[in-house]
Amino acid sequence: MTRIKDIMSSPVITVSPRNSIQEALEIMRDNNTRRLPVTDRGKLVGMLVQHDIENALRSPGRIPHTPVEWVMTKKVHYISPDETIPETARIMITHKISALPVIESGELVGIITDTDLLQVLIRLCEETEVD
Repeated sequence: MTRIKDIMSSPVITVSPRNSIQEALEIMRDNNTRRLPVTDRGKLVGMLVQHDIENALRSPGRIPHTPVEWVMTKKVHYISPDETIPETARIMITHKISALPVIESGELVGIITDTDLLQVLIRLCEETEVD
């Protein structure tokens, strides 16, 4: 059975909680991503999605120099690299999230997104298609 470690993205592009939301947005744009795990000294401390930044910039008192830690999600769901694809999809659906950091022995080792899961679904459908 395919495990998350077989399809996750690694290494992971991250941002520091001290980076500004403008810097985080530039990192997202430069790397064509909408999500960034937030790490401090190598440990996962939050998750930032493009939508968080857009909402923050529309809020009074939030400016492009606002630190990431002020707008990031601090309660982050994560999975093991040995997790199954169906269980990962269930977690993402249950919590209405589009990405999960992959943690092994306390370290961030990858990230899995809804797009990654859809690519697996496409591959499986194509493999089982009958002409």
